[in-house]
Amino acid sequence: MTRRRVFDPGAVPVVFWRRTDVQDSLAHRDVGRLFGLFLDEFSDCTQTQLALLTQHDRSDISNWVRGTRQGRVSDIEVLTRIADGLQLPDQARLMLGLAPLGPVRLSTEPASSHQPPDRHSKDGPGAAPVSEPVHIAICGSRAPDTDASVIDATVGCLARLVMSLGCTVSHGPVGVGIEVMTYIADQYRPPEFDLALGRFGHRNVIQDAEFVVVLGGAAGTQSEIDLALSMGKKVIALPSSGGTARRFYHQAARDQRLRAWMSDEQFAALNACVVAGEDFVRIVEHLITKDLGAPSD
Repeated sequence: MTRRRVFDPGAVPVVFWRRTDVQDSLAHRDVGRLFGLFLDEFSDCTQTQLALLTQHDRSDISNWVRGTRQGRVSDIEVLTRIADGLQLPDQARLMLGLAPLGPVRLSTEPASSHQPPDRHSKDGPGAAPVSEPVHIAICGSRAPDTDASVIDATVGCLARLVMSLGCTVSHGPVGVGIEVMTYIADQYRPPEFDLALGRFGHRNVIQDAEFVVVLGGAAGTQSEIDLALSMGKKVIALPSSGGTARRFYHQAARDQRLRAWMSDEQFAALNACVVAGEDFVRIVEHLITKDLGAPSD
């Protein structure tokens, strides 16, 4: 009798975790779909071995794969066992909503007097672009005319984006920005992340940022948007979050100059988010990474 070889999750190529369907299942925490994709791709891994690796009963794996058990999982302990058992790389862990195993660079230090680095500048022919982390300001609040459920959904997704890209974040002492950083501290517990410092004064929140992400908000948020535009910052607002974000979006719809840095299709997509938090953050990530990779004019 031939003994079946024990499946080694360490042999899974990183390209598997970068597949669109795999990343979609991770982002939605759809364990049933993830296991199905995993078993389809790696025929030498059985449901029994998958159960042993992730510390589940084989019947649990079978029910997840067949769809007779709820595929989406929110229990952090269950997700951690899956991530550890399958040896997910850090980017995949982040998409699943878990802390990475390696160090993550996050910065929330007070504003400095220097100008933000020019990511597209070159010291000479063939020089590499500046590798500083992207700096975003997260603005907004839960004003009376905002949609709390949309903001709730988006806070966690923004936290995952900040972790994934290693962003530097500035925010006010209250509002949605501090909610995102608190979510990171509570849910991810990243190494070397001890304190989130809010910045007092709208100008201090905005001045070093390259992108300004807006959720909800009231008069104070409008002041931050006005300052951002006067400084040539790129403003990305989620209209379904209500408040100032919605008002700015409608203003930008009438005045193309306020959104000249993005295409009409990208702008329209901001108002067509089906799953508000996840869809919005995908657009934000695309806008940020596409802009950073673009050559200077």
